Amino acid sequence: MLIIARRISTMVAALMAVAVAGATAGAAARADYSGGTFAVSIDSPTVKLGAKAVIVATISATEGFRITESYRHRIVNLSATDDGVEIGRKVVRGAVRDGAVVFRVEVVPRTAGAHLVVGVFRFSITNGERLDIKAAPFEATVTATD
Repeated sequence: MLIIARRISTMVAALMAVAVAGATAGAAARADYSGGTFAVSIDSPTVKLGAKAVIVATISATEGFRITESYRHRIVNLSATDDGVEIGRKVVRGAVRDGAVVFRVEVVPRTAGAHLVVGVFRFSITNGERLDIKAAPFEATVTATD
């Protein structure tokens, strides 16, 4: 029951962060949320229509935990909620850098406006005694301008 409540609260926090990120203007909007043992940060870019954009997402472990280096960290089931953005790959692997996992999702907006890109993070953390394989929602907004 606690796991389900934590996942629901993580999803709600992610949706709220994405809504705030989509409402702000600039070169990149940042969405942050925490899952208790980890923290997620997503930079949602604003680019010219037709230009390649990179969504950068970072997962870091909270105090007492660390990212597992040997795990194949990835974002799976990447898709757009509309046809206005083209996604380079359906699965993106993450790279461990300075104790965090960094993901780079390449997209090309095909129509002007905000476009939601969604997927699922799959990653692993450890506290030195126990290894946890985690899943968390990935949501970013790519905004294309004329």
